[in-house]
Amino acid sequence: MQFQFDEKSNTKFILWQMVIFSAICWTAIEAPLSFVLSLDVNQKNLWFDGLISCLFLADICLNFTPFYSRQEDPAQITPWQKQKKPYSKSIWFPIDIASTIPFDLLAYAFDLSGVPVFSLIRLLRVVRMLKMVSLYQSMSLLPQGYKLGLIFSTVLIIIHWIACAWMFINPVESSDYYTLYNKSLYWTITTLTTIGYGDITPTSNVGRIFTMFIMIIGVGTYGVVIGNVSRLIIEADRFKEAKKEKVNELGLFMKHYNIPISLQRQVFSFYHHLLNERMSDKDNTIINELPHALQDELQIYMKIKLIKNVHIFRESPMACLKLISQKLQQCYYSPNDYIIKKGEMGEKMFIIAHGDVEVSNGEKIFANLKDGQFFGEIALLEETERTADVISKTYCDLYTLHKDDFLEIVERFPSLHEKFKAIYTKRQTDNKKIAKAS
Repeated sequence: MQFQFDEKSNTKFILWQMVIFSAICWTAIEAPLSFVLSLDVNQKNLWFDGLISCLFLADICLNFTPFYSRQEDPAQITPWQKQKKPYSKSIWFPIDIASTIPFDLLAYAFDLSGVPVFSLIRLLRVVRMLKMVSLYQSMSLLPQGYKLGLIFSTVLIIIHWIACAWMFINPVESSDYYTLYNKSLYWTITTLTTIGYGDITPTSNVGRIFTMFIMIIGVGTYGVVIGNVSRLIIEADRFKEAKKEKVNELGLFMKHYNIPISLQRQVFSFYHHLLNERMSDKDNTIINELPHALQDELQIYMKIKLIKNVHIFRESPMACLKLISQKLQQCYYSPNDYIIKKGEMGEKMFIIAHGDVEVSNGEKIFANLKDGQFFGEIALLEETERTADVISKTYCDLYTLHKDDFLEIVERFPSLHEKFKAIYTKRQTDNKKIAKAS
């Protein structure tokens, strides 16, 4: 079964991953600290342990649904992933099952809370972080904030683990756990950053070896973190910089040829629309090497981006949006062109991708319509003459939906027909009110 990307399901998926990641982070922080400080299990631990087990169990169930499989990005699948095993036969299934075991509850039930290994064995849940990193690498549509959060959270957890390891290797008798951890964290950060003030130093051979190892790790950590953050910033700014460069080039071009100011405004207006609606001005160039069948399929999704912003189509299912986009025809108008003339028979509706149009009846102007609005939809519901002129006020990029195509669509999706009828009824009521008032 093939699943199509859906923006709402992707948002839910990301939010769910944030919940699971938070549960992993809690375990990654609390488990080693409890082990090193030999903390007893308390009621708070029991509640959190039970909650985390339930979350992980729910995540296992979701792995058997389209909730996970529709998130895969085919462009990121490596050759060794092409022959993908079912989740139940993958290496992650037994690891995920083991991570659902409530170790704190078991320790409390069997009076094993004093056994340190029960605190440490819960770190098995942290192995799931590798799964999340793999998932993060396979999804190109993750928000930049999520990616940065994942990187920094991972770094902070590693720092925490090193601080706990330092407390274990260099134990100090103290009942003030806060001060003890604070000093260990201070030593970890000064060592990783290669600052090393020398006020806290190892006193054993094992401690010195551990310190040298952490110094080496610190050099690599800087490179990895700075490299990843820089890459994310560059990715975020790449298209903005490309847009600025194109607009500057266009400005120099028009200045060189002394293009009139009024025409310059029209050109810049359309160009800003082009850059805002598309990833770049080379969308067609990007896909023109693909087979025509694939190009047509991609063009459909490019149109879906437009029609999802039209309120009458906004709540339509993806299958309906796809069918509508297949039927849309693009057309262009120059300023002061008649798009619709009063008295002619209507056969199609218009959606404004870019531009301004004026709806009038002789000297009286009824409305000015802009990007994302539509007009002429009454012609799809009944055979009627146009009751007003529609004239382009700027250069306009429009999409049309013919009546025959509309009837084919509403036959499969009756709810869309009901939406159009509701708009038609409202408009008829408004027209009657206007007629009475005049």
